[in-house]
Amino acid sequence: MAHILQQRGLRAGALFALGVLTLGCGRMVTIDYEPANPWKGQGTLTVSPFRYEPAEARQVRPRQVESHKNARSELFLSQEIGSFFTEALKGELVRAGYTISESASFIVSGSIVRFFADWTGEVDRLFELQATYIVRSGERTVLTWSCSSIQKGSNTLIQDSILIRKGTADCMQRFIQAFQETNVL
Repeated sequence: MAHILQQRGLRAGALFALGVLTLGCGRMVTIDYEPANPWKGQGTLTVSPFRYEPAEARQVRPRQVESHKNARSELFLSQEIGSFFTEALKGELVRAGYTISESASFIVSGSIVRFFADWTGEVDRLFELQATYIVRSGERTVLTWSCSSIQKGSNTLIQDSILIRKGTADCMQRFIQAFQETNVL
């Protein structure tokens, strides 16, 4: 009986959360990220989780996209932003031909400095991403590389996931190119 009540409580809590999100307080988006970089490489890398700095500074929640202070609602990803970014990078590296391992001599990590969506304009939506990638070999940093990407689209709800996907892909592809140009692997 206690198990059934617990399940009902969880369902009620989930329905409440869904109701709050659909009443203008926030909106949840799922990003189906598909790796698409044109680069080819080889070698084994470890990818450590990326830090989402605005969440660590308690400016937003781990799944929350930063937004303009005048925004009428909040935007959330279905997963934590640091996890989304980390998994996207792993996918891009695998597509390029790299092997991802838990224990490799090269470790890629970094931080997301800005993950910002603005839909307060009447015509356009905007997504801005700023990230820093760090590649280490043992105790030595072999590459620190920063990326900024700004994507614009029409002011429709579907644009959020499209712009986030495009901005993320832009930074990922440019990072892989910069990493390959270092010839450290």
